[in-house]
Amino acid sequence: MENKKLNVWSKQIKDIINTKIDLIHKKDYKFYKIDRLERVAEVIDNLSDNCQVCESFKTEIKTIAETLPELLNGTVNKRAEYEKRNEIIINHLKQNHGFSYKDYFTSFFSFIGFTVGAAIFGSLMWFINKEYLFFGLFVGFAIGLIFGRIVGRKKDKLQEKRQLIF
Repeated sequence: MENKKLNVWSKQIKDIINTKIDLIHKKDYKFYKIDRLERVAEVIDNLSDNCQVCESFKTEIKTIAETLPELLNGTVNKRAEYEKRNEIIINHLKQNHGFSYKDYFTSFFSFIGFTVGAAIFGSLMWFINKEYLFFGLFVGFAIGLIFGRIVGRKKDKLQEKRQLIF
């Protein structure tokens, strides 16, 4: 993704959010990841020329930005509405444009690695000698975790290089 555009629209969204920051509780700003909303607005601005769905999300993001204090400081239903609307946009970016969260693949492959490693080495020790089952689970967990983190980190670096990280 090239950043040759001026991103005038996303700068307007950031300005709208910045004017509303004082009306949002500081804990809510971090918890609801408002900074990610700003990054998503920039991504949508860059992709909107080539994607009609992203173009339609511009009005959605602008509405979210303008009503941010009401959504976050309001009832539980309003907060859930914010999360749902935000998640719809993020799911589109993940599924159709290949975006991912920072360190997503590291976490994902670490989980897969230690699960598979523990299962394989645990099974192996079960059949070899049941007295070493705990040792086999521990070694499998460690080896799988290390392998998973290496593979996941490589994939995350590739995503960062392609600028496909939120």
